[in-house]
Amino acid sequence: MPEDLPGIVRLRDRREAMTLRTILTAARGLFTERGYARTPIRLIAQQAGVSPQTIYAHFGSKAGVLTGLVDLLDDEAGLPDLIRTVDDLDDPRELLGLLARAARQIGERCGDIVAILRSGAAVEPDIAATQAEGWRRNRLAVEMVIRRIRDTGTPVDPRAGDVVAALMRPGVHNSLVIEAGWSHDEYESWLAETLAGTVLT
Repeated sequence: MPEDLPGIVRLRDRREAMTLRTILTAARGLFTERGYARTPIRLIAQQAGVSPQTIYAHFGSKAGVLTGLVDLLDDEAGLPDLIRTVDDLDDPRELLGLLARAARQIGERCGDIVAILRSGAAVEPDIAATQAEGWRRNRLAVEMVIRRIRDTGTPVDPRAGDVVAALMRPGVHNSLVIEAGWSHDEYESWLAETLAGTVLT
C-alpha cells in the first residue's frame, strides 16, 4: 500500500512530531502565563489549533502534557548533544565544564519550564513524580560524567555526585543570574570553576 512507503511514513512521523511540539509550545506559554492549575486542556487545544481529543490521544492528561515538557526541556537545552560529547573528552575540567554548560542552558533556555514543574508539583502528585523524573535524569548525567572523570585516573571526592547535583540546582542559577544580576557567561564560568575546585581532590 502507498501508505507503507518509507517516505510517507517519515512524513507522517514529522507531521506528528510537529503537532506534539505545537501542543507543548502552547502549553508552555499558557502554563507560564496562567499557571498550571488554571490552564484547562481545551485552552491548550485552542492555542495549539488542535482538538482536545488530540491532546488526550497523545498525552493522556494535562499532567501528561507536563511530562512532555520535560522531554522538550532536554531538547531545547541541548542536553543530548552535550551528553554525546562526554566520551570524546578526557580532561576532568572540561568534563565538569560540560555540566556547567548544561546547567546554564537549562536556566537560560528553559527556566520557565523548571518553574512550571515546580509550581505544578505543589498541587498535583503526578507532577511531583514528573519533576522527580527530571531530577533523576539530571543525576544520571552527573554520575556519567563523574564516572568518566574517575576512568581517567583523576581522584574525585567520594560525594562528588551529591555535590555536583546540588550546585547544578536551578535555585543556584536563579540566585546568581536573576537575583544577583550575573550574566549567563559569568554563572557558567563560576560553576565550572566551583565544581572543579570542590570535586577534584
